[in-house]
Amino acid sequence: MRLQITKMVLMLAVAGLMSACGNKIKEIEESPDKMVRAGMQRMMKEDNQFNFTGTVNLEVGNQAGANSADKNSEVVAQQASSASEDLSEVESDYYKQQIESVNRVMGLISKSFSIPFTGAVDMPKGRMEVIPEFRYESKNALVSYKFPVYLDFNNLSMYVDASVITDISDIMNQGSNPQWVIGDQYMQLAVPQDRVQHLPITDLLKSLPKSVDDGYAAMAPSAFTKVAVDEFGKGLEAKYQVRLNSTYAMSLKYDVAMLQSLSQALKQAAAKAGPDSKYQPQDYAVLQNIVDGLVSIYSGNDETANTPFGFYMAQLKNNSVPIIYNFYFDSKGRVIGTRTKMTLPRDQIKELKGPINIDYKVQLEYTGSPKFTMQPTPQNSVNIGSRLGMY
Repeated sequence: MRLQITKMVLMLAVAGLMSACGNKIKEIEESPDKMVRAGMQRMMKEDNQFNFTGTVNLEVGNQAGANSADKNSEVVAQQASSASEDLSEVESDYYKQQIESVNRVMGLISKSFSIPFTGAVDMPKGRMEVIPEFRYESKNALVSYKFPVYLDFNNLSMYVDASVITDISDIMNQGSNPQWVIGDQYMQLAVPQDRVQHLPITDLLKSLPKSVDDGYAAMAPSAFTKVAVDEFGKGLEAKYQVRLNSTYAMSLKYDVAMLQSLSQALKQAAAKAGPDSKYQPQDYAVLQNIVDGLVSIYSGNDETANTPFGFYMAQLKNNSVPIIYNFYFDSKGRVIGTRTKMTLPRDQIKELKGPINIDYKVQLEYTGSPKFTMQPTPQNSVNIGSRLGMY
């Protein structure tokens, strides 16, 4: 009997070792890019009801040494001189003073300003909430404003709790402009429902997971690397961390690939639509035209090419400024957090001293039943577009 028990223990031990080895081999064989793609698909298809918290911090870097400062000063001086050949010396000095003021303000903002936020996502029901808080905190001062936003993708509506503004505007408009009085209601911006009922929004949402995956697939696998979990990840109790070394140009490539995938999905759905289908080819064409328009914008091949916006997009298309994405995973392979670090391109504002960096952190909480702060209904909302006669 004792021998049988010993054999059983040995068999279980061997099985456990083999399982551990198998998991280790699988972990090693799974490439970082596939970890990200699998994690994102799981988030969108399986664990697609969650709450999230995060922060956005802006940081204006200091001058990197005297040489850098001298170069910045030379740029300011050269541009000021070129732009003010016909200006008086007083006007030129005023220009320099304004630039210096902007730099000081940016430095102050980076030290005292942040945007913490919370929110909820319920993909099966097509709704999302995000509550950003614009927070300024310094010595003897604390200013905070929250702007809760609720998105309902099923009827293409956005609800905003703008009471931080409307509480004051209501008093001013009570007598002269009563149509602008909001009261305790949410502000709703919505596509007219007679149009929404002819748009295959559900089919569009169903195509999103594959489109997101196609976007990541368009990026080089070598851009993804598995790294040691950093301090932020340790705070999340993450087991794995994957870093995506990207650029603005690479991010645009992702956007274009994702949108093209969406367009193709709508085209295929339109081809399958029969006479008795809920949506007809012309209904799919409406959404496809919108998506194709975005593809043109992000590709820089549209009518906006000669506009300031088109020029800006063209600059991003060839921009090699790095954007670092970090994905944090738990032992189940779920994405439990992300962190993005990016530097704002400032080709047209070289006068600003030092880099302008953004640090964007998000933590995901898979509760299975996300908690929403806002509960908008037709009774507690004001359709601003309708009230103002926009449609």
